[in-house]
Amino acid sequence: MQIYVRWILTLVAAFAEIPAAAGNDGFLDTERAIKNVKEGKRQLQILDEWATQKSDQVERMQSRVAELTQQLNAQRTIASPEVIRKLENDLLQAQRAHEDAGRAFQSDVDSKRRELISVVVTRVRTVTGEYAVANGFDAIFLIDGQPLVYMAEGADITDEVILIYDRQYPLD
Repeated sequence: MQIYVRWILTLVAAFAEIPAAAGNDGFLDTERAIKNVKEGKRQLQILDEWATQKSDQVERMQSRVAELTQQLNAQRTIASPEVIRKLENDLLQAQRAHEDAGRAFQSDVDSKRRELISVVVTRVRTVTGEYAVANGFDAIFLIDGQPLVYMAEGADITDEVILIYDRQYPLD
């Protein structure tokens, strides 16, 4: 019995030491940092302007699909079967072209986004690492899309990283 008591006391003592030995961890919301540093804001604005220009083609195709749908609905009861088949075929081709253009547009937007913010992402990670070393952090975890049960208010270093980033990499 005495052995069990000593063993339990040893375990309690060991577990009591764990929080004291645990390191200083921080958390970074990379997406928020990228969206809020001045360079990130500028790059995302460039992306938005670029995407707006490119989306015109997709919108024209969508309008063509709507136009063909209206024509088909208007002609369904009065046109010959051949005319209806041709309209249905034209509509199907327009829908496919619109869907293909939409997928290509989304792929282009994703590619352009990666291109425009890749430098910002690299710099955010560099600034975060430097901040962690300078402030004695043992680890920095990314909270992007990860469910957290609890995070102490002071553990989120995102705002500090944003401030340091903007000082280190000012816009011209």
